[in-house]
Amino acid sequence: MWQQQVPSHADTVTDFIEFAAMWLDDRRYTLNVDADMKAWARAMASAPGMALVNPTFDPRWSPLSPANSFWLDIRAGSRTVAMIAARLFVTEDYLELMRSMRLWWDPPRARLPIEVPEGTPAIRGSVGHEGGLWVDPQHRKRGFSVILPHLVRAFCHREWHVDWQTGATMRGIGESGIAVWAYGAPHLVPCYEGYFPVTGNTDRLFLVYMSQAELVAGLDLGRVARLLPDRHREMGHAAVRVQKR
Repeated sequence: MWQQQVPSHADTVTDFIEFAAMWLDDRRYTLNVDADMKAWARAMASAPGMALVNPTFDPRWSPLSPANSFWLDIRAGSRTVAMIAARLFVTEDYLELMRSMRLWWDPPRARLPIEVPEGTPAIRGSVGHEGGLWVDPQHRKRGFSVILPHLVRAFCHREWHVDWQTGATMRGIGESGIAVWAYGAPHLVPCYEGYFPVTGNTDRLFLVYMSQAELVAGLDLGRVARLLPDRHREMGHAAVRVQKR
């Protein structure tokens, strides 16, 4: 009797990257995977509507290299129209990275009294951290807020085989629901409220986290496709162009 073949993690991740690249190509966008974080910082600093360049992904404030960071640069022609970034932390205690603020600045500048709800697991080992999501106002409501967070996690898994994937977001995103229904976060918990040195404002900070198994499960093609605004559109079959720098 034939036995059903269960896809491996690698198959799931590869299939999602190929799906996302084709989805972008079908809409005449180009995907660039870039390890030059100075270029990300420059692009973010000049992006319309951005008041802050997240120091987590800025080599002026954090020790970044091609071994521990990259960003996805989505272009229409030669112009960047969307982006998201990722970091790798190898740590015994991810929450201590938040408390010491090494998550944002290294060397750190202050400490935060981070407190998470009871039952939040210990996040340690190889930890992927995502952020720096931006979409050009003229290209919003086209699915980038769905496809990019999932795609950056797929690359984090493929390149770093992360044990956990994390993010940190403020009240506007944390309380709107977008981190759950669009970004695909299975766990979103408040962890701090008060003056936040990174933004210079009083705000509420949320921790986003998922295990490796949850990351892979979140890359289900059918589930993600249903979240996309043009999910009924026929996919094109043009050659996929993924350029890695």
